[in-house]
Amino acid sequence: MNRTRKKLVPAGQPFDRRHPLEAGEVRVTTFVPLTFKKRGIQKVVVAPAGVDAPVKIGTLMPAIPPNHDPTLLKALARGFYWQKLLDGGTVTSAAEIAEREGLHRVTVNDALRFTLLAPDIVAAILEGCLAPTFTLEALQRNTVPLDWYRQHEMISASR
Repeated sequence: MNRTRKKLVPAGQPFDRRHPLEAGEVRVTTFVPLTFKKRGIQKVVVAPAGVDAPVKIGTLMPAIPPNHDPTLLKALARGFYWQKLLDGGTVTSAAEIAEREGLHRVTVNDALRFTLLAPDIVAAILEGCLAPTFTLEALQRNTVPLDWYRQHEMISASR
């Protein structure tokens, strides 16, 4: 077994590199020389003199990109808009909304049912965090329970 030791580049001074991009913009890469030291059984980062925070962890990109369902988002948005019209007194019934929009009453009533979803489920739909099997068709085929706990059970069963 070959046990060679990796050689570290000697610590120097921090510097910036400027990389021109196609659109005339410039990307700046900052190099900060760091040294790794053993403190007991842990390895720690030791920054050169004058550098306060050598390692800064920013926001991480999600490992799985969001899965937005455009038809579900559209139905959810319509439902909340129509509920606002009903609450504000602009229209008196779902049948009136269906007549104004040129849609079937069932379509309007289904969208109005989606306003009864738990707030965290609505947020998950907007963020695209739900399983790909949780679609508009799945919501329309199943009756959405009014109890938020049962709604969570329904979603977990669809995964």
